[in-house]
Amino acid sequence: MKVNPAWRTAEYRLDPPMKIVHPIDVNTYRQHPAINVSSLKAFSRSPAHALVGFEEERETSEAMNIGSLLDHKVLGTPYLWTTSPYDDFRTKEARAWREDQEYRRVTVFKQDAIEIVERMVESVRKHTVAGRLLAEPGKAQVGMFGEFDGCDRKGLIDWLPDATPVIVDLKKTRDASKAGFRRQIGQLRYDVQAAYYRDLYRDITGETRAWQWICVEDQAPYAVAVYQLDTDSLDKGSSTWQSWLRQWMVCEDTDSWPGYNGDSTQMIQSPNWILKDETLS
Repeated sequence: MKVNPAWRTAEYRLDPPMKIVHPIDVNTYRQHPAINVSSLKAFSRSPAHALVGFEEERETSEAMNIGSLLDHKVLGTPYLWTTSPYDDFRTKEARAWREDQEYRRVTVFKQDAIEIVERMVESVRKHTVAGRLLAEPGKAQVGMFGEFDGCDRKGLIDWLPDATPVIVDLKKTRDASKAGFRRQIGQLRYDVQAAYYRDLYRDITGETRAWQWICVEDQAPYAVAVYQLDTDSLDKGSSTWQSWLRQWMVCEDTDSWPGYNGDSTQMIQSPNWILKDETLS
């Protein structure tokens, strides 16, 4: 089974194949069959996970909706949403109203969720660096389509300022401190995502931009931090995504998508805290 066979069909072919697309409908982007970095991160867990579209640390629908509303309010991205006039959906009338919104693909929020997002937006705009980055002319939701060793790939940039040579990624997070977000970079491989996007943008445009995150916490005081990933981390991330993509192509060529360990048996240990020589009290 080929994971990415539709790219070369007339419906999806781009001319030229290396291309920046703006504006782009997010659903059109998501339906495009080129490989994205989320697929590669799933592949890093196992090829079998990539085959079924697994996403590490998948957010709940509510958290994803909050993130989409934040993007809409900060970046101006299209998003259909409304405030619920009901406290709950126990009545027949309330359920019918909600079903109508779902049919029209309108996301429903309770007032308290909207107030949280508004406070996050206010914090971002008031932050000296983040506010300045987002206030200058630029483009939101920039689609990128390119190739690597004959494999087709895509990416979607959150914010691309016209004057400041950076690529900006807006992140909703529980802990925006340097130590906390650094852990999140490692856990969710944000370094690989940053390198993948930087490289794809450079390959299309010939311009190498720095990578910056605008991080905003989703709880009071809704603190904001702006971080720029260092060059060594980006270069290491480049090597990583290229290695994953080459392994992906081997799986496609052989039509083999194994899970953990293949057919081998591997040794495993107890966690380090168990192995420590501690005296029981």
